[in-house]
Amino acid sequence: MELFGRVLPLKEFPRSRQIRGIGLSDWGPIAKILAKRFDYKNTFFHREPRLDIMNPPAGAGSYDFIIATEVFEHVPPPVQTAFDNLARLLKPGGFAVFSSPWESTGDTLEHFPELFDWELVKFRGDYVLVNRTREGRLEAFDNLVFHDGPGETLEIRVFSKDGLLANCKAAGFDIAMAENNPAYGILWDDWSRGMVLRKMKNNG
Repeated sequence: MELFGRVLPLKEFPRSRQIRGIGLSDWGPIAKILAKRFDYKNTFFHREPRLDIMNPPAGAGSYDFIIATEVFEHVPPPVQTAFDNLARLLKPGGFAVFSSPWESTGDTLEHFPELFDWELVKFRGDYVLVNRTREGRLEAFDNLVFHDGPGETLEIRVFSKDGLLANCKAAGFDIAMAENNPAYGILWDDWSRGMVLRKMKNNG
């Protein structure tokens, strides 16, 4: 809808190498189709092709779209930096397809608010996060939450809905919540709903 003004399944997307996009650890089958249709590259944090949304390479304002689904709950603090960089990478009027789990009430919960120089270590069969803060103080955290299994993708925060929307607005995004589309099997849960984050054209 955002690219072509009408609802289309991926397999019906027209080919256009003028449309430029990137994915942040997109699901393989989706990434494969997008790479055939557009000037698109799927990127990763831990392997090539790499992109760290907290410290992206040069190329500000060069992308028509970015896909960032179930990623921002894993980036280190301050998370606003990630939202600001997401906007910086997009052309004016470009958009991000975005999702992240949230709690309906309360504030965003940062599990490790002073995360700076850190490492996951195995201790007596379980994982512990050891962190040295910017001030040099040592911290240790157990009872960690991982997505995709123990030791895989560490949960850094749990967004609140209001906190997440505030991050998006602070980065200069116009927000449109995704709607249910039963014809394509899309029925959103209350704890997360896809969003389109449109970079406003006066936001350089």
